[in-house]
Amino acid sequence: MNILCPKCRNILYKDEKTYKCAQGHSFDIAKEGYLNLNLKNSKNTGDNPEMIKARKAFLEKGYYDFLKNKVNELLDENDSLVDLACGEGYYSSGFICKDKIGIDLSKSGLKIASKSDKTTTYLLNSIFHNPLEDKSASKITTIFAPIAKKEILRILKDDGRFILVKPDVMHLYELKKAIYDDPYVNEVEDIPIEGMELEKEIAIQEKRSLVKSDLQNLFTMTPYYNTTSASDKEKLDHLDSLDVSFCFLIDIYRKII
Repeated sequence: MNILCPKCRNILYKDEKTYKCAQGHSFDIAKEGYLNLNLKNSKNTGDNPEMIKARKAFLEKGYYDFLKNKVNELLDENDSLVDLACGEGYYSSGFICKDKIGIDLSKSGLKIASKSDKTTTYLLNSIFHNPLEDKSASKITTIFAPIAKKEILRILKDDGRFILVKPDVMHLYELKKAIYDDPYVNEVEDIPIEGMELEKEIAIQEKRSLVKSDLQNLFTMTPYYNTTSASDKEKLDHLDSLDVSFCFLIDIYRKII
């Protein structure tokens, strides 16, 4: 897959520790290994370091390995794969494809990803204006992240597949029940994408017993953390362990030729 210069859209070529284009624009590879192509240089982008740290600690315990393994069943080693909103690279690093690119706006996440995973090319860039060629990826994944519909359609090859992972109805319900007075189930709906058809939906789930530290990390890495009151957060301090359901939906879209 060719990476394009964010300034002129010519192809970038790797020259030792730098990527250059024919127009003379150059971009240095960070010491950790990722390539920064974000021209806006906004400081408040991507997941914050606290969320990244919690997610890394939680995922390293293997609780979501069954999800990563199921997605791998949908991939082939010869696929050209783009993982949009790849974070710290937990999924990207484990995918079997030989040609892989991960894109995210979190420097904290990409520093971890690129230092530990040399099988994937990591780009600091917006997933909504990514620097890849049209029709260059045979598979695209988005896991618990916003959907860059137009860019997915643009860079996906004809008859390629987009794999979307989202929470199912009862995902983390026990955790919400322990925290909130009125716990709620997740709303799940089909997401139409122009130019693509939903080919298949796969539901998978596991229930695991989590100790206190894992519960704290799990909660910190969720969107609930920033919207929950301090008094509700404190309820987790009184739990030594909790059985929690992990329930996911994997939607497979096919690009219509």
